[in-house]
Amino acid sequence: MKRQEDFEKVKEEGKLFQAEAFAVAIQKREDSEQTKFGFVVSTKVSGMSTQRNRVKRALSEAVRHNLNLIGRGYNMVFLAKKSIIKKSTEEIMKEVESTLKKGLFRE
Repeated sequence: MKRQEDFEKVKEEGKLFQAEAFAVAIQKREDSEQTKFGFVVSTKVSGMSTQRNRVKRALSEAVRHNLNLIGRGYNMVFLAKKSIIKKSTEEIMKEVESTLKKGLFRE
């Protein structure tokens, strides 16, 4: 997902699930196309762009490694919390995996 309207629609109409270092807004679409992902790491999380980009890369990599756990036809937006900055990439990946294994996005 790239357009801000898409992100806002998922945040408003989707279900929000909380993890320790991030929240996930999940919206079920009316099709069976590939699931689309978005990652939001605001300047409130960190003022340093290098840290924000590291978090986005870690979240993206975690999703890529766990695509088999995710069904088709969803829009998912990961919303980083301040505590995510203190976590290593491995810790972020484990938290994403455990959140997805719970199957919270399946209806």
